[in-house]
Amino acid sequence: MKKVKQINLLQTKERLKQQKTISHLIQVQSEADRCLKVSNDLEELARDKAEEKQVGNAYAFQANRQLVQKLMDQREILLNRQEFLEQEKLATSIEIGRSKAKNDVLEKRKIKEKVTDARNKNSKIDESRFVSGKR
Repeated sequence: MKKVKQINLLQTKERLKQQKTISHLIQVQSEADRCLKVSNDLEELARDKAEEKQVGNAYAFQANRQLVQKLMDQREILLNRQEFLEQEKLATSIEIGRSKAKNDVLEKRKIKEKVTDARNKNSKIDESRFVSGKR
C-alpha cells in the first residue's frame, strides 16, 4: 500500500507539472498571436508609407525612407521572435506528451502494485486459514 501512495504522489506531481506546461503553452501561443498581429500592422504601415506619392522635399522623402527601413527592421525582429515562439511551442508540446506518457506508466504501475498487494493479502489470509485449520 505504501508504494501505491508513493505512485499517487508522483502522479499528482506529474499532473501539476503538466498543468504548468500547458499554461506556458497557452502564454506562448498568445504571445505568438500578438507578434503576428503587430508584424502584419508594421507591414501594412510600411506599405502605406512606401506607396505615398506626395513628396514635399528631399528631406521628407529621406525621412520616409528611413521610417520604412526602421519598420522593416522591426518586422524582421518580430519574425525572428515568431520563429522562436514556434520552436518553444513545439518543445512544450513534446514535454506535454512526455508528461502524459509518464502519467500513463505511473497508472499502470499503480494498478500492478494494487494487484500485487491484493494477492499478498489473499495469500496471508489463506495461510492464516490453513494454520488455523491445522490446530
